[in-house]
Amino acid sequence: MTPTLEKLTRARTQLLLDYPFFGELALRLRLTEDVGIPTMAVDGRSMFYNPTFVDGLSVGLTRAIVAHEVMHCVFDHMGRREGRSPKRWNHAGDYAINQMLTDSGFDFEGTGLLNPAYANMTTDQIYNLLPESTDNAPGPGEKGGALDDCIDGDADSTDANATDWKIATIQAANSAKAMGKLPGSLGRFIEELTTPKVDWRDRLRRFVTEVSKDDYSWMRPNRRFISQGLYLPSLYSESMGEIAVAIDTSGSIGQAMLDAFGAEVKSIVQSVRPSKTTVIYCDAAVNHVDEFGPNDELHFKLHGGGGTDFRPPFALLDEQSTVPVCFIYLTDGYGPFPLDPGYPVMWCCTTDVVAPCGETIPIEI
Repeated sequence: MTPTLEKLTRARTQLLLDYPFFGELALRLRLTEDVGIPTMAVDGRSMFYNPTFVDGLSVGLTRAIVAHEVMHCVFDHMGRREGRSPKRWNHAGDYAINQMLTDSGFDFEGTGLLNPAYANMTTDQIYNLLPESTDNAPGPGEKGGALDDCIDGDADSTDANATDWKIATIQAANSAKAMGKLPGSLGRFIEELTTPKVDWRDRLRRFVTEVSKDDYSWMRPNRRFISQGLYLPSLYSESMGEIAVAIDTSGSIGQAMLDAFGAEVKSIVQSVRPSKTTVIYCDAAVNHVDEFGPNDELHFKLHGGGGTDFRPPFALLDEQSTVPVCFIYLTDGYGPFPLDPGYPVMWCCTTDVVAPCGETIPIEI
């Protein structure tokens, strides 16, 4: 065993004793030497390290960085980057991780990205706050700069690996909690991870189908009353009025997210057959509009990429004197919201932001 590998192995052992949550998860990563990287990196299966970089670290900083690499995997930063800037995404992840680890008692000794202003924010939220010029920020290992990089995992195994990490994270948290050694800063995150969530697809489908039922039909009896010997009509509609869909194109919505969202909307539209579906793409202003009839095949493609303002799509419908049966908005939730438009609105948010009007679904791919 080389001195560098021995140093990293000792750091994992110390974590097992003092911070069992991080130590247990660190054992899932293969320690792999890689002189082609400047510092360290992780891909969800291996922890890569440059011996020269590790040899220059103090014992405490080595331990902190190993825990840091573990949290990249816990947060699935490799699988959730989608089309976002790799360096900006990694910096956002570092800010989120380093603040959590600092609150847990780790010391980055003046290195690493740390800003209390980002406390309690997710990586997605921080990413949207960072300037695009983040790509020109200090390089790895520089004071105030990133100490590592995360590598995208194998596309064929990313989902399975993310699920494995989620299960392992819950198990490690339970073990650490039983020993009284689960850092308080992780409490909220673990609670969210273990709380059962209603699938956003089901909520979105219920939202649209409920407003589409606008008439009674004896041909489709209400099943809830059949068991009681009552034959009553149920609400049903062969088609519905117009619906509107808005896409936030400020840069927070990646193609993978749009594809998943678009596929679900297509399926719903095929079921309820609205008379017209208007798809509005908006950043700080409306930059593209598509209109589809009941027999048209919907398609979604990102347009624009500037600032963020949620009000223009609603203003556009007002100008056209259009009152949709429902309005669906895919966004990260960071921007000026409109006043309540007076018709059903569902905000599909990629973050934990809750809109001031309408309903909000946290959407995650």
